[in-house]
Amino acid sequence: MKSAETVKPIRIVMLAASLPPLPCGGAEMQALLLGKTLQEEGVQVSFVTPGKAHLKGQTLQDGMTIYRLHAIVNTWFDWLASIKKKRIPKDVKIEYDDATELTDIIATKVGWPTRVYYTIFYWQCLWLLWRKRKQIDIIHAHTMEWSAIVATRLGKALGKPVVIKDSTMNGFKSLARFPNGKLLQQRIMDYAHFVAMTSIIGKNLQAEAVPPRSITYIPNGLPVVAVPEKKTHENQTVLFVGNLYQQPAKGVDILLKAWATVIREFPKVRLQVIGDGDRDMYTTYVHQKGMGSSVSFLGRVSNTRDYLAAATVFVLPSRREGMSNALMEAMLFELPCVATDISGSNDLIQNNVNGIIVPPANVQALADGIIYILRHPQEARAMGQKAREKIINEYDIRVVAQKYYRLYQTLIAH
Repeated sequence: MKSAETVKPIRIVMLAASLPPLPCGGAEMQALLLGKTLQEEGVQVSFVTPGKAHLKGQTLQDGMTIYRLHAIVNTWFDWLASIKKKRIPKDVKIEYDDATELTDIIATKVGWPTRVYYTIFYWQCLWLLWRKRKQIDIIHAHTMEWSAIVATRLGKALGKPVVIKDSTMNGFKSLARFPNGKLLQQRIMDYAHFVAMTSIIGKNLQAEAVPPRSITYIPNGLPVVAVPEKKTHENQTVLFVGNLYQQPAKGVDILLKAWATVIREFPKVRLQVIGDGDRDMYTTYVHQKGMGSSVSFLGRVSNTRDYLAAATVFVLPSRREGMSNALMEAMLFELPCVATDISGSNDLIQNNVNGIIVPPANVQALADGIIYILRHPQEARAMGQKAREKIINEYDIRVVAQKYYRLYQTLIAH
């Protein structure tokens, strides 16, 4: 990328459904990392995101301006949502039946409260960005959810190109869940340019009639760091990173069922589960299954690197993903990984070369993959080394940022 001193900088407005310190997912964290990297290379990046009564206004982070939009109407809406949450607590479901339940796609219809929420956000964004429209070159949304709808409307209103990153296996298809979903899909398809993180996402976009010329393949990225010295422990450790409340997507139930087989072969091995969610329910569940002493639910951990440095195996049993940041980081740390044959994982892992790929929702196959790595430490070490090479060669965030820069240039030129 050229520096800001030799060419007029590209100016990007990124939309995010949520940003820290509020809870957010991997797509939003990846957006912040990309924005920071682009900013360091001379691109001007700002973020617009919904705020809260206690967290609103304009702030600066890593050189990027973040606008947290919040008004009196939002306060009422937040209060109504909190009342509903208290009156109708969300049930925690641990086990799923893949033969009878839909587990690999989000099918729940989007109701009027969400529609009101993102419509309010759209008008707030338009009020903010209309005054700044001459300082905007691209509007970039990072999920194929309501932020994609808002980004497209803003792009059309302001006359700006729109980039939408599809960060899940069936993101564009899931837009049909929204009111007037088919019409929304068509409007977005007609106006926006899509970023597909993986080969499966690209194929799914084309299956929904998105023209290939409107799709660019750009994966997630990571900053390349040195591998810390491996910590040795008396017991081998299997590590999983993923939020419990994202079930059934994360396949935690499949992992826990497979774990019963693993500890029969390796009674001293330990499973560490990192991620937000109802830890009490899961702790009760594993104790009822007689596995309580071998499984630890650690909750949210701000820095997972100490756990990655100490782990023996990383496991990702997901039923659906876009491209898992947790899996990429584990590979960067030279961990042998067992992952399911889904979007992202099968782009990152070549089976039995730099990790092990197993069918999704297959308890026995997942157990066999974990056991194989525990039983073959030399092969596991070689897999880990090749996994790190894969990340360094193809998924360095600086390389990813360069691909976005070229895409931005192309869209602006046209």
